[in-house]
Amino acid sequence: MKTIPILIAACIALSGCQPQTTITSDTELSVREDMIQGELDNGMRYILVENNRPKDRVSLQLIVHAGSLDEAEDQKGIAHLVEHMAFNGTEQFPANTLIEHQEALGMVFGRDVNAMTEYYTTSYFLHLPNNSDKMLDEGFNMLAQQASALVFEQYELEKERPVVEEEWRSGRNMMARIGSANREILLKDSRFGDREPIGDMELVRHVDASRIEAFWQDWYHPNNMTMIVVGATNKAEVEKKLTRFFAHLPAKELPKRPELSVPLDNQLRIEVIADSEITTEVLSFNFREQEAQPHTESELRNQLLNEMTMQVLNKRLREQYQVESEHVSKMMMMSRPIATDYRNNRLMVLLTGNDYLATVDEAFEQLSRFAEHGFAEGDLTSVRQSIVSRYTQMADSLRTTTNRRVMMSIFNRLRSQSPITDSDQLAATVKKLTDDITLQELNTHLDGLIEQLSPLVIAQIKPENQSKLPTVDQLQQAWNHAKANPPAATLPVTTNKPLMESIPAAAEIVSHQEKDGVQSWTLANGATVWFEYSDETPNQLLVDYRGWGGSQHLPKELRRAALQLRQMSKFGYGGFNSDQLSMLNATYPNRIMAFVNQDSHGFIGASDASSLENWLQNLHLQITQPQVDAQLWAATQQLLERGIENRMTSSSGQFNSAIDAIRYVNNPELLSLTKAELHQIDVEDLLQAWERLFSSAKNHQLIVVGNAKPDQVISLAQRYIGSLPSESSFPPIKLPKLGSGEHDVHVAAGEEPMGVTSLMFNQDLTYSIEREDEAYLLSRILSNRLRESLREASGGVYSVRFGIRLDRDRDQAYGLVSYSHDPIRAKELKAKAMVELDNLLTKGVEQEELNEVVTQTKHALQADNITDRQRMSYLKAAVQYGDSFTAVTDYLAWIDSVEPQNLNDLAKKVLITNNWIDASLVPAEKETTTKQ
Repeated sequence: MKTIPILIAACIALSGCQPQTTITSDTELSVREDMIQGELDNGMRYILVENNRPKDRVSLQLIVHAGSLDEAEDQKGIAHLVEHMAFNGTEQFPANTLIEHQEALGMVFGRDVNAMTEYYTTSYFLHLPNNSDKMLDEGFNMLAQQASALVFEQYELEKERPVVEEEWRSGRNMMARIGSANREILLKDSRFGDREPIGDMELVRHVDASRIEAFWQDWYHPNNMTMIVVGATNKAEVEKKLTRFFAHLPAKELPKRPELSVPLDNQLRIEVIADSEITTEVLSFNFREQEAQPHTESELRNQLLNEMTMQVLNKRLREQYQVESEHVSKMMMMSRPIATDYRNNRLMVLLTGNDYLATVDEAFEQLSRFAEHGFAEGDLTSVRQSIVSRYTQMADSLRTTTNRRVMMSIFNRLRSQSPITDSDQLAATVKKLTDDITLQELNTHLDGLIEQLSPLVIAQIKPENQSKLPTVDQLQQAWNHAKANPPAATLPVTTNKPLMESIPAAAEIVSHQEKDGVQSWTLANGATVWFEYSDETPNQLLVDYRGWGGSQHLPKELRRAALQLRQMSKFGYGGFNSDQLSMLNATYPNRIMAFVNQDSHGFIGASDASSLENWLQNLHLQITQPQVDAQLWAATQQLLERGIENRMTSSSGQFNSAIDAIRYVNNPELLSLTKAELHQIDVEDLLQAWERLFSSAKNHQLIVVGNAKPDQVISLAQRYIGSLPSESSFPPIKLPKLGSGEHDVHVAAGEEPMGVTSLMFNQDLTYSIEREDEAYLLSRILSNRLRESLREASGGVYSVRFGIRLDRDRDQAYGLVSYSHDPIRAKELKAKAMVELDNLLTKGVEQEELNEVVTQTKHALQADNITDRQRMSYLKAAVQYGDSFTAVTDYLAWIDSVEPQNLNDLAKKVLITNNWIDASLVPAEKETTTKQ
């Protein structure tokens, strides 16, 4: 064994993939100090981080430094296909027995076992259920088999081809198609634009097995691999396992890496993406340029300067387009990496009509305006605070965290060819550098970009509008004119007031108790405060405020308005508009969003220990000082209209709407909003619905989970929750039942060769926690069976959704089987799915499969493996419904008592029902072919 420097290791792992920007003599970014790195004599590298969350667990990730960028012309998609074949047969684990073995050990495919193919890498990961010597042997051995002992059986290959095709098919919705087309344009004549990891389906369908195996033989060698190990182990143990399972593999000379530069022509031109499903047309203006992947402070500073400039410009454009202009609905500026060492600064313009030249003129004028006049100091301050807050929050999330997060953070740096930085040091460096960047630098940077670069214009439009687009000559004239004639400066949004000028007095605490690690207080106004401590993520908090009272509690004429109340924040509150609130809240990493459902309402979000007061102040102002704006609501309605149009024209929208019409026949407000219904809602309806639901805090609950002190939580709650008005409250109610009867839904829509089958069911069933827990186990068992039948045995689907849930507010059980597929195989695959359902009802659950799922579930519920999201979910159920405060302990005490017969009884109660929706979606052209 030999150790190697940390930064060198990160770069060696990717050597030959991309010419690296020369490292300047300035300060290199600080790397993780808790990493141990080394290398076997055969060139295989490893990265170890000792970690004990969850306790006595280890996570492994084997990275092969070869991905789609390394494929030959006749191998497009083969890196991905090799990844799939790594689960379809090795010397020790023939066919699909590797997955069976992993699940027998207590791992869940998808959650604990998976793989991914990207541009630079193919990787395989395992989250082992314990750190015993035997389990570590199992983990290292399984990865060694996938690295060096694949068996490319023709039968298994033919089964896996359609699975890969289904994975491709599942990403063929309109937004995905447009995203892919944009990449092809932006990265034209480069490997990045011609080597999507999913691959070329014609090649995937027909490529010879020898070409697949050739990619594996070329690249799967120890000197092209890195093993990441995170968990309760040590260097000696890791090196022992690597020596046993990988040291015997010989190093081999690797093929020459391909050229990965991206041609940047810097010529003003226009490209077109025409799609019949587009409802909102977009023009984007793309300024592509090189940007070194930051390894030093100067390179990071350059990146931050550009990011800050684009964010400040976006801030000013957001302020200007709160209301649509004649031609433009919204204008947004952003900066994104498009390939290693390349970025794209993109101005996105959402159109109101099809006067494209007028839209171009307006976009160019905005760029010229800000290049000429620059920004204001307040713009810089707001964006600086936001960026620093984001990096600080990211550092918090990676400090003393779980194996999964640590491993993914390391992999994310490797996959992007970045140094594996220390997140706390990175946040401090970002703070130092952003504080040093001046307003003059931002103004100069934007002026230089506009002066030196020419935009690549991409039009995302309806096919029938292509002839209306301007010519390149017209674009060039507009660009030259705008730069020579910048419009007058506009004023930024400002505010000189604090968010709250008068802090409420602390309310009286009526009672306080602590039970099972949960503290609760009752305030004088009838609100209660609940807090559960967690150290999952330093400083971070999940916050929830809720009470009974939803759309179903309101008169019918206000129910639709109630379900649009999430839009209220656009109008601002407390006398501030939304842009002023963005500035006042910029320094805080808070997320707060109002919600209204059928029976309850409130706010959900996240904060940190030093920002909780700001979160509660925003809540207090939204409740006590709501406001509406008719002009902004009209602009919002126009945006919502386009969403309605998209639902009506997209295949998935039509499919889901047809299903919902049956499911929600007794719950009409849950049906998709129509244009007519949208325009019946005015601002007074919104304000009236808001005040009826939110105006009283009586019997409401503030629930906080995370890394804070109880005294801090209650002292803040006394002021901002305890001072809320308290007059009346709504009672809990039973909701209308889901639709009944047997229904066939058949929708033929869309151009993509994709079919979807959804079998949905419901049954009246009184809710109990035990039944809900049984439904979870039953769902897991049947999900496994469906995956084995439809994917592994038939090669017909990529993934199958199955689940049974109990709705305590309706006293119903409901569920579905859903999967996408080749339309030609619809009947075959549906028959196989029905066989699995019938087998469950006639033959029941086997003890062995129940034992396997129970073991997997226990592993997931280890105390320090439970997330704050889970804690919040359990605590909300306890607060709202009176469930146990020790839900996990109770569940683990109960689960060993479950017998197959318990699940069989539940299956018959739920699945033997007359309430079924048999829904299928096929492409429109497929329907035409069938009729012929």
